[in-house]
Amino acid sequence: MNRQKEILVSIAQKYNLNIQDVEYIWQYFCEKIHQEISKNKKIDNLYDPENFPVIHIDNFGKFIPIEKNIKYANKHLKSKL
Repeated sequence: MNRQKEILVSIAQKYNLNIQDVEYIWQYFCEKIHQEISKNKKIDNLYDPENFPVIHIDNFGKFIPIEKNIKYANKHLKSKL
C-alpha cells in the first residue's frame, strides 16, 4: 500500500468514516486545487506569471507557482506562434 493510501485509511479510522468517503473528499479537494491552478491565465496567448496565485491552505501547505515552468511553457507557445 502506498503512503497516500495509508494516510487516507488512518484518517478514516480516526474519524469513523468509510474509506470511500475519505477518498471522495481527497479527490474533491485535489479537483478544486486543479481548477484554481488551471484557470485561464493567458494574456496575448502567453502565460502571465502575475496571474498565478500562491495558494495557501492552513495545516496543509502552500502551492507556489514555479516561474521556471511558466517561462518554459511560454517559450514553447512562442515557437508555435
